[in-house]
Amino acid sequence: MSRRTKSALAVQFVQAGAVCVAAMWIGASAHADWNNSGGNAGRNGLIGEIGPDVPSELWPAGTPVPGAIIAYQPIIEGSRLFMVRQNSFIPNNVPNDSPIVAKDLHTGATLWTVNLPYVNGQWTTWVGGARNGRVYASRSGNGGSSTGKLNCLDAATGAMLWPGGSQAIINAGSYDGMSFAANGDPIVAGHTMIWRINQNDGTTMWAAPRLCSVSGNCGPAVSPVSGAVYVADAAVGGHVIKRFDIDTGAFMYQSPVMIGFTLQNSPMVGPDGTVYVARVQNNINTDFFYAWTDTVSSLELKWSVPARWTTSSEFAVGPDGSVYMIAPGNVISRRNPQTGAEMNASAPILLDSAGGNFTPRMAIDDDGRLFFSNGQFANGRFYSFNADLTERWNLPVPNINIGAPAIGENGVLVVCGIGSNVKAYDTEDPLPAPCVEDVAPEGPPSGDGVVNIIDLLAVISHWGACPPPKAYCPDCAPFGGDGQVDILDLLAVIGAWGECP
Repeated sequence: MSRRTKSALAVQFVQAGAVCVAAMWIGASAHADWNNSGGNAGRNGLIGEIGPDVPSELWPAGTPVPGAIIAYQPIIEGSRLFMVRQNSFIPNNVPNDSPIVAKDLHTGATLWTVNLPYVNGQWTTWVGGARNGRVYASRSGNGGSSTGKLNCLDAATGAMLWPGGSQAIINAGSYDGMSFAANGDPIVAGHTMIWRINQNDGTTMWAAPRLCSVSGNCGPAVSPVSGAVYVADAAVGGHVIKRFDIDTGAFMYQSPVMIGFTLQNSPMVGPDGTVYVARVQNNINTDFFYAWTDTVSSLELKWSVPARWTTSSEFAVGPDGSVYMIAPGNVISRRNPQTGAEMNASAPILLDSAGGNFTPRMAIDDDGRLFFSNGQFANGRFYSFNADLTERWNLPVPNINIGAPAIGENGVLVVCGIGSNVKAYDTEDPLPAPCVEDVAPEGPPSGDGVVNIIDLLAVISHWGACPPPKAYCPDCAPFGGDGQVDILDLLAVIGAWGECP
C-alpha cells in the first residue's frame, strides 16, 4: 500500500528486576476524509494528508468505471469513494439515469451501486457528503427548481437507513453542496431555507429562512472555531454574510453589505474562524474577495481585494493560514491572511475563453501544496502547485466541471471527468533497503524478514543513547540512525509491522 501513516498506539511498561513486560495496542490509523464540497465543514479545502508527488495512477489499468455525461464532486470517507455517474438527461433512463457508485479508494473495485427513487419533475442524483458511515444524497436541485427528500445510505452496503427519506423537503443541489455539525448532522442550505437534519432518523432539527441571491450555489459553511453556520444572502444594495446558531437555527447577525447584484459562490471558513467569500458578477467595479472577522457579536471587514468572476467555486486555505483565490488576469493568488496582501501568483490558468465562466475548485495538502481544477470543458485541466504557486504538474481532463479535487485516506487524489475518466492518483513512499526496522535478534539488521514483537522488545530493552562503540543498537528511525533509541524507533517498528517488503 502507498503512504504510511502513524498508527495510534499505547505502550505500557511493567518492570520487576530483570523482567520487562510490554503491552501494546495498534489501532486503526487516523485519516482525513473529503466529506463534502470543500473537503470539510468549513469548506476551506485543507486536508491533513499528503497528496501525490506525481500523477501516478493507483488503480489497475482497465478498472471499470460507469460512463457519465457530466462530472460531479467525488466524496471520500475512509477507504470508500462515492460519486454520481449521470448517464442521460431526465426524463431519459429514469430512475437509472444517475446511479451512486461506491468504490474502494485504493483498488478501484466497485463496492455497490444504488439508484435513488425518482419522482416526476425531480433532478439528477447528487451526493452531498459522507460522515459517520452515512452517505447523504438527493434528487433535489437544478437551481432550486426541483425539490426532494434527503436520503441516507449505509456507506458499507448502500442500504437506505431512513425509510422514505428525510422529514424535510429540500431544494438544494450538487452546486450548493452541504456541510456538517460537529456530531455529523448534515447542514443543508437551499435557495430559501437552511436545515439541520438528524443523522439518525432524518427528522428536522431546525429550519431557518434565508434568501440566496441566485438559486443554486447557496451552500452553507460551518466554522471550525465557533461552530456557527454561515451563508451568503441577498440584501438591499448587494449581499451579506449571515451567521446562524448551529444548535437552534436562530439568525444571529450579518455583515455590512457587499455591493453587487448577483452572487454564485458559497462562503468558506478558515481554521482561525475567518469567513471568506468571492462576491463577484463579472463587473470589475464590484467584484471582490472578502475576508470577515467574526467577533462573536458582529462580522467586521478584515480586508477585501479585487477578484475575478467565478461561479460554483471552492477556495482554500493553506496550513500556514494563507488564502488562495482567483484574481483578475485568470491567475490564482495567494494572500496574507491578516492583510490580504498578495504573497504569490500563478501563471494564467488555461480557460475555454479568456473572459468566460470560471469554476475553480481547490484542495491543499498537509505540506501546503495546492491541487486545482479549472472547471472547464474543452480545456478542462487539473493542476498541482507548490505553496508559492509554482506549477508541479498538470493533466488534461475535458469537461471536468466540479469533478475534482478530492483527497482522502493516505493522500489518494480522485479526479472525475466524463465518460469512464475517473482516476485515483498516489505516490508510493520508497522503503529503505534493507528492512531496518527488523532489528532483532542482535545484528545490524536482524534479517528474519518480519517486524514483530521481538523487534519491539529489542527497541525497549536498548532504550537510551547507543553505547560506544556502536556494535549493536536498534536505532532505526530516522533511517540511518540518530544515536538514540527512543519513541521514533518505537514508532518506526510499529509503522513497519509485518513482513519486510
